[in-house]
Amino acid sequence: GTLSAAAEQLHTSQPALTRAMKRLEDELNLPLFTRSKNHIALTPTGEMAVCYARRLLAEAEEFETRLRAYERSLHTITVGFCSPVPQIVMTPLLSRIFDGITISADMKDDRDFFTCLCRGTYQLAVTHLPPTDMETFHAIKCGHEDLFLSLPVTHPLAVRPSLKLSQLAGETILLLQSIGFWMNTVHAKTTETHYLMQSDRTAVTEIAANSPYPIFQSSYFITRGETIPDRISIPLVDAVCHTDYFLVCLRAQTAKFHPLFAKVRENTIT
Repeated sequence: GTLSAAAEQLHTSQPALTRAMKRLEDELNLPLFTRSKNHIALTPTGEMAVCYARRLLAEAEEFETRLRAYERSLHTITVGFCSPVPQIVMTPLLSRIFDGITISADMKDDRDFFTCLCRGTYQLAVTHLPPTDMETFHAIKCGHEDLFLSLPVTHPLAVRPSLKLSQLAGETILLLQSIGFWMNTVHAKTTETHYLMQSDRTAVTEIAANSPYPIFQSSYFITRGETIPDRISIPLVDAVCHTDYFLVCLRAQTAKFHPLFAKVRENTIT
C-alpha cells in the first residue's frame, strides 16, 4: 500500500506516520518494512510483529474491560434479563436483598449472556435456557411463562380453543419492540405475519383496547387479571411459546449471591 493511504486511515499526517514507523524499527533494531518510491510493505518480521501487536491490543482491551467490570461490581450489580417478565419480578427482589447497591439491568436476547457473565459484563442473568457448563455456572430454575394471543371477541380466530403461530399468517399484530429473546422466537415462526411495532408497553395496551389488532400476552399478566375488556386470551400451543427461566451466576460468585438464590423458587416468575 501507500503511506498516504495509511496516514489517511489513521487520521494523521504522512510525515508523522513515517517518523513513527522509523522510530519503531529503531527501538526494536529490526527491519519491519520494505520501502520503494511509491510503495511500502511489511517484511516477514513485520508481518509477525503485526500478529503479536493484534494479540497485545486484544489483551489490553480485555485487561481494561475486566478491571472496569470489577470496579463496577463493588458498587453495582449488573443483571441481564432475557425478557420483560423476569425483569419485572426480579428487580424489586434484588433491590430488597441488596439494599444500598445499585441494580443495573439490561433486557435483550440472551444468546450472549453466558459469555457476558464470564467477562464480568453481568454478574447475574436470567436466561430461558439453562447453562450446559455447570462447572463454570451456578443456576436454578426460577419460573415459567406461557404466551397467549389476545384478540377481540369478534375476531374470526376468537372461536378457537388454541392457536398455532402458523395460523397467524396474514394477520396484523401489535408488538412491543423490547421483548428480549421472544422477538427472534416469534419472528422465526411468523414470517407471513405483519407487525406494528411499538416502543411503549402502555401504548400497546391502549391501541389494542381501541382497535381490532391482536397482541401477544403473557401468562404473568393474565393470572393477575391484567387483561383488556372485550377481548379473549387464547393459548398458543407451539413449544417455543412456553419457556422456563433460570437464574444464573458464575459458580465462583455463588456465596456472594446466596441470599438471592435462597429466596428464589421454581415459581418465583409465573
